[in-house]
Amino acid sequence: MATVLVSDRNGGGGSRLGVGWGVGNALVLSVKADEQNQNPGVKGPVSLHEVRWETSLYQPIFRKLVNESVSTFLSLQALAGQQQGNIPSDQLVKISRQYRSIMRDCQEQLDALSEKSSAMESASYTAECDVLYKLELIWNLAEILIVDTRPGGFVMNQLLHWISLHFRDCEEGARSVVSQSSDSPEDHLEYWNTLQDFVLQGRMDQARQLLSLHSDFSSDMFMSMDELLRKMPFSAANLSMPEFELQWRNWQIEVVGRLQAGEFAVYPQLNNIAEIMAGREEAINAVADRCETWYQWMVYRLLYTNPGVKGYDLGLYAQQAVDRFGGLQSMTSLDSVLLGIIELDVPEVIRELCLTLDNFWFPAHLLDLIQHAGGMESQNSSVGAGLREFLLLDYGTCLMSHNSLWQLGVLYFDHCPVQGRQRLEALLEHVPLTSDYKASKVISIASARGLHSVVSSTCKVMGMKALSKKDTGSAMAWALKSQDAKFTTFLADKLLAEYTESGRFSSVDLLDTLGASIIVSDRLTFLGKYREFIRMRDDADYVSAADLLHSLLWSKLAPKYFWVTLLIDSIPFLTADQVLFSSEQNYQLLQCLQELTVDSSLPEKQKVMLEEEEKRIRLSLAKNLALALIKEGDAVSTGY
Repeated sequence: MATVLVSDRNGGGGSRLGVGWGVGNALVLSVKADEQNQNPGVKGPVSLHEVRWETSLYQPIFRKLVNESVSTFLSLQALAGQQQGNIPSDQLVKISRQYRSIMRDCQEQLDALSEKSSAMESASYTAECDVLYKLELIWNLAEILIVDTRPGGFVMNQLLHWISLHFRDCEEGARSVVSQSSDSPEDHLEYWNTLQDFVLQGRMDQARQLLSLHSDFSSDMFMSMDELLRKMPFSAANLSMPEFELQWRNWQIEVVGRLQAGEFAVYPQLNNIAEIMAGREEAINAVADRCETWYQWMVYRLLYTNPGVKGYDLGLYAQQAVDRFGGLQSMTSLDSVLLGIIELDVPEVIRELCLTLDNFWFPAHLLDLIQHAGGMESQNSSVGAGLREFLLLDYGTCLMSHNSLWQLGVLYFDHCPVQGRQRLEALLEHVPLTSDYKASKVISIASARGLHSVVSSTCKVMGMKALSKKDTGSAMAWALKSQDAKFTTFLADKLLAEYTESGRFSSVDLLDTLGASIIVSDRLTFLGKYREFIRMRDDADYVSAADLLHSLLWSKLAPKYFWVTLLIDSIPFLTADQVLFSSEQNYQLLQCLQELTVDSSLPEKQKVMLEEEEKRIRLSLAKNLALALIKEGDAVSTGY
């Protein structure tokens, strides 16, 4: 626990503030007056305060995010186990898209809530929705550059799809243009900007459809532009990169040739689009002023200057784009994370995410996916595995500190091979046992993982709770689950004490169904056998009952304080018309009585009982001995 000295405002004596981490999202603060300012030998009072805080994950709207991501996480771990770590790329991409789908669903729910909430709540939902949008943007880029790696490292088609998913102004502009009932759609303010955006995103089919709405579309210059848009080559799976680059150069040479021939000179907007397609730096640089972000412009620029760019070369172009948009000093956390992904600096990406977000849900799941995809191979493998486990442990701990999410946290610890078991054991012992059901869940989880100390401590806590309510039977049931010999002995003594007080057991059903649990402790064994004796006696099986009663006494299985009760129980058997104890058994019972009379450690109540019943017990023993000797003598005579 860290300690600091805090002075009061008047310059007087200070206080010492101690700070220690609690379980999950909690701190324990201790405030103690500085002993130097007190009388010698006088201890000042100590105040303890627990401080807890919530994360966005605890909000009901994010429960779906937490619950559904668990199944996706477990699916990935199962795949890793089946494939021995070498998971095919297509399966990793499927897992990645499941995570993204979960984020988008949650984002849509936040959008819907923001529309029908009060102004203050709407602002909060909108802010959370914006965070999820950015996280999905980050995840999508990581999927492209680290998870869904293509042969040769070519990424342009994927980057264009990424940009089109997250920058949709052109679609809104196209809807606005089409919805205008006019014979000249080109007069719409957004017509040319939208057409240019479609071209920049490589969406040539949409660009051609918008171009065909122009009132002069049948003219030669528009037909020429439509032809160029139609002929623009894209890389495909059945096309090698040299073939694509050849087609691309031929197409761009054709664009340059038509520009030089002045085919688009009459329409400056068409001419500008043709210059972009020709890859002229002036026209592409001018586009930057209309782009929202540096990475948007970077992709637009690469499409028409280096469409065959490889993923591992993107870092250079990203730095150029960042410089064009104000340099590193103008970057946000989002920019830093995206730049880190482009540069394949995974540790820096995770560091930035952990510093920015209020929980580790996103970095933990993202790094787990990257680790299984081999995205940390450039780093020390032990560093990657250690960082992954650290994030999963922290995220699991966060879940374990919540009263309804704690069971999900358990599943993450199962996949932390170094510290997961120890952390889970420590946290399970701190789960609040608010009900028998919750305690049973903790025991079930701990038993399945071989955490016997947790099972024992949980059962002991629940047993003591039951005992505090005078429910010794329930306490014994918990003790039997724990298989704790000391606790079971303690409770068996409690049941015997209850029996000596009331003459009956409060938990007959439990004692009648002990089964193999009877061997947990000697005291419990005695308790079960004594209950068996009572059943035999009640069923009039006196011979067996007498034999068992003698065995319980002479075997010394019974606790000493209970011998008095057993000897009193023997009186009806000793005085019965039928001889139920042999002379040898009689002498042994008499020896037990003698031992009791000289035992000074006997509890006071048992001493009083013995004093009251001793004479009757001795008379009964004497009568039985006489009858037993006669019977045994007759048997010997008959035998001769």
